[in-house]
Parts: sequence; C-alpha cells; structure tokens
Amino acid sequence: MIYDVLEVFEKLYKEKNDDLILGSYNLKDGLYVKIKKDETLELFESKTVKREKIFTDLNGIQNSSICDDFKKWDYYSSYINSNKALFDKKIHNINYLSYFFKIENSEYAKEKIDEHFNVLVDFSKYKDKKDKEIIAVFQDRLKNENRKEDILKKCLILKNSFDKIIQVAKEKEIKNYIKIFFEEDLENYKKESEIYLSLKIFNDSKYNQKIDDVIYGLSNSNMGLNSKKPFLENKNRKLTIPFMIKNKDALMLKKFFDWLKLQPYNQDRTLDEHFFIQKHLSNDEAEITEFDYIPIKADDINKSFNPIYVKNILELEKDKKLISDYEIKELWQLEDKIDTLFYNGQLKFNYYRDSKDIKVSDFLSKELQSILFITKFTMINCFKKYDDRGFLNIIKKYGTQFVINHYMNEREFKAKEAMNLKLALQKGEDMDIKQELQHLKNILEDEEYKSLSKDEYLFLAGQWAAYLLSLSKASNKNKTLALAEQYFKAKYISKIQSILNNDLEKFKHEIRLNNAWALKASSLLKAYEDDSKLSNKEKDRFLVGFMSKNTFYEKRKKEENKENEENV
Repeated sequence: MIYDVLEVFEKLYKEKNDDLILGSYNLKDGLYVKIKKDETLELFESKTVKREKIFTDLNGIQNSSICDDFKKWDYYSSYINSNKALFDKKIHNINYLSYFFKIENSEYAKEKIDEHFNVLVDFSKYKDKKDKEIIAVFQDRLKNENRKEDILKKCLILKNSFDKIIQVAKEKEIKNYIKIFFEEDLENYKKESEIYLSLKIFNDSKYNQKIDDVIYGLSNSNMGLNSKKPFLENKNRKLTIPFMIKNKDALMLKKFFDWLKLQPYNQDRTLDEHFFIQKHLSNDEAEITEFDYIPIKADDINKSFNPIYVKNILELEKDKKLISDYEIKELWQLEDKIDTLFYNGQLKFNYYRDSKDIKVSDFLSKELQSILFITKFTMINCFKKYDDRGFLNIIKKYGTQFVINHYMNEREFKAKEAMNLKLALQKGEDMDIKQELQHLKNILEDEEYKSLSKDEYLFLAGQWAAYLLSLSKASNKNKTLALAEQYFKAKYISKIQSILNNDLEKFKHEIRLNNAWALKASSLLKAYEDDSKLSNKEKDRFLVGFMSKNTFYEKRKKEENKENEENV
C-alpha cells in the first residue's frame, strides 16, 4: 500500500510541491509574533469563530498576505508530534528561527530558551551512532560560523522580547499557543527543517540501516512499533521490523500524511480515482484506516449506469402544482438523492467521521443515527468503491424506516419524497395512486360487502387511520408524533386492527351517521382477519394509503359544501 500511495502522490507533489499541503494548511489558535529584521515586533491573533479560522492583527484587521507567510513558517517549524520533539515536549518548534509553546507553559518556556538554542547550534545532544550518521550529512551547515552567530543573536533577541510578548498575550486574553517567528527567507526555514526531519523522520533510529550511503528505516507514518505492539514484528527475519523505506521516501510519505490530515472528512475519494482512502485523526495525525484499489473509473460507471425513473406516485404538490417525475441518470445523482431523502443530508457529511463524532441533532434523530452506523459502509462501497452489492438490501431493509423517520420528525413532505424514491428503487412495486383511490371508492360505493384482499386492506387501513387522526383536536405536533407513531411501529396486522378500533372509539363522535363510506370502511376493516407479521413491502402499502390524498376527508368536505349550499 505505502509504495502505491507514494507513486501517485509524488506525481501530484511534483506539480505543486509543498503548496499542495499549504493550500489547506490552518494555523492553530493563539498569538503569532513576527520579529522583524530591525528587532521590532508585529503581533497577530489566529482564532476560530463558529468553525471558521480568522487571522487578524491585534486591532481586528484581517491580513491574508501575512497569514500565508505565517502558514509557511509554521509548517517548516513544527515538530511531527510530541514524541518527536527536538529535546522537550513543551517546546513545539524544531529550528532556531521560531519558538512555540502553550501559554500556560510561558514561564517554563522562558527558562528553556538558552537550552533550546544550544541544541540547535550543532545537534551534539544526539550521541547515538546512527543519529551521528545522519548529522554528519549536515556538517558543512552546522560548522558554518555565520549560522552559529545568527543563532546566538536570535537567542538574545528572543530573550529581550519575551516578557513583552507574554504581557501582550495576557492583556489580549490570548488562548492556546504563542508562536514566535523571525523574519527570514523561507529557504532558510526549509534548510533548518531538513536537519530535524532527517533525524526524526523514521519511527526509531535504532532500526536504521545504511546501505550504499542511503539510510533505510521504519516509517513513522501510519506505523508504530514498540513493546506494546510485538504482533507487528516480522519474526522470520533477523531484522524484525515489518518493512523498510528510504529516507527520501519516508520524507515524501510524511508529506502525504500532512496532506491527508488536511483533507475534509466529506471529501470525495482522495488522491486518485483508482484509490479509496479512509482516514482517521489521532493526536492531530492522520492514519489510514481503510485502503482499497478501485479498478473502475467514475466515467465508466456513469456510462453503464441504468437510469432510475422516479414517479410522483404520491402526487406531491408544490405551490398547488404537481411535482414532475424525474430521472436519475448518474451514480452521483443517486448518491445525492439517497443522502437528502433518506439520510436527511447526514450521509456524505458523516462518511468518514468516527462514530463517536456523529452526534444526535435536529437533523439526525437517535434512530437515524443508529441506521447510519449500520448502513454507511454499504453506501461507501456503493458510491465510492462502485460495489453495489448490498445496496438494494439496505433499501429493502431500512427504506421504510427512512420514510417513517421523516414523518416522526415533522418532515411530512420529505417523507413522501422518500417513499417515491424507495418505490422507484424497488422495481416491480410501482403504484398508480389514481387507480388505487378509484378502486377504493368503488369498494366503498358498492352496496355489496366483499372480503378484502391483503393489499386492499392495507391501503384502506392507511386511508382510514389518517382520516381518524385528522379528527383529533390535539395540536399538529401531537397528532404527528403521539398518534401516528403507534401505527408506524405496528409489526402485525392484528395490531393495526386493534389501533384502528381504539381510534374509532375515540373519534366516533366526529363521524356523522349519514357518512356511508365511513361506516362501510369500518365494517370492512373489522371483518378482515389476519394475524401475520407485516413485511416492509406491506408496511409500505399501509404508508402509501396513509400518505396519499385522503378519500374520506375529500368526501366529507364535499358533503359539508353540499349542505352549506342547501342551507343558503
């Protein structure tokens, strides 16, 4: 996997170099200080407001140009992680051109200035044989007298400016970090970071091997090998590390993970259309939790995609006009519709988020959250890996719950849209609502009493349940949640029967004695006997009856209008 990733990433990197990473790079919250060449200070603040990063001077004026400079300086000055600190975990930078620490460690950081800069003069602190091999490569730079003088000069400037910087931070109530940078050419920042990275790019220098002047070692990216992880060792070799990588490749791999960390969670497949990569952030570092090779291209998938025709079966109206049928012609369009109409816009947003980070909200009910946890991997397989095995099973198993979830959360219109989509996906379950309603009217108008089929019963039961609930004097919210919920949770036909009988008893005072349709519907439904468990298809039949234009309500309105005309 590692070399597959490197091969593709290097091609991208050659086009933009570090700008590929810096384009998405963000500064942590805190005080940012530039010590200019004349030793004066310029101070800025980085903060997060409603998830948006804002960078301003201390008067609140934004400056994107200087922010870009700080991003570059920061990238070439930051340690890989606390375990890879230069000499002290509380000092977070890795060169003499900057100085980072958390505000609560200000006094400690002040005491460590001399020690920090002394380490950077010649890196003589690193006495291990394998570390010395690495440092030897940079001897020309480390022995340069001008560099040594510059380090001592900057150390003195920092000490002289330190108290003033801390005072400003306290006055402005700055949170999190203080990051101090010297105004210096970016190339110098890069050269200094090379020394640190050469020392720390591998997991542990004790595993390093020098072969033909090239250093090989265990990658630190997406890898950890210590006494707690003996299962990662290759027990069949004298050198037990899982694999080795050149220092040049290790550096490129580090850049890849820097880039991966900055990619948003809802980003479409990253890196290359043939690679699927799922990441996880741990201690501010990216880890690859799933990697797959995709042999099919998106264009090929769309060319072979069988269009899905979605009929407005429930005859939804907007602005008193019937909504048009529509056709889904490409996979990404289906993904959008599934996300919007089934998951209430919470699928794509949460594709790659850890379960602990997917919280219940106004948009994501507890039930929908549970379904999302169970089904999102099948959806990722379908829409990101082009493997639709399992997709229709999810629709059949949970599609009805998606519809009910909308209804129970007072999204009735979206519930009906979701039902239209579900029926379109489950081919062979098409319905003609006008024909169904006309058939129902014929049954109710017929003077003879005939036994209902199961399909007739379920459609009529849905219509009758919706009508009975419309007679309630309760608020709309209570109607939706408390009254309809019992129907939606019914698992057996006999349970629907029982609820219908109870609701008829509750609301019978609202039904007129001359309402022949109501009386016949009640009789037909009571006469039906079946104790079988409801399949999802049968629940859908009930729901379609429940959500369609209500025959009983329309009949009652016509009768009331007729009476009013006669009384005039």
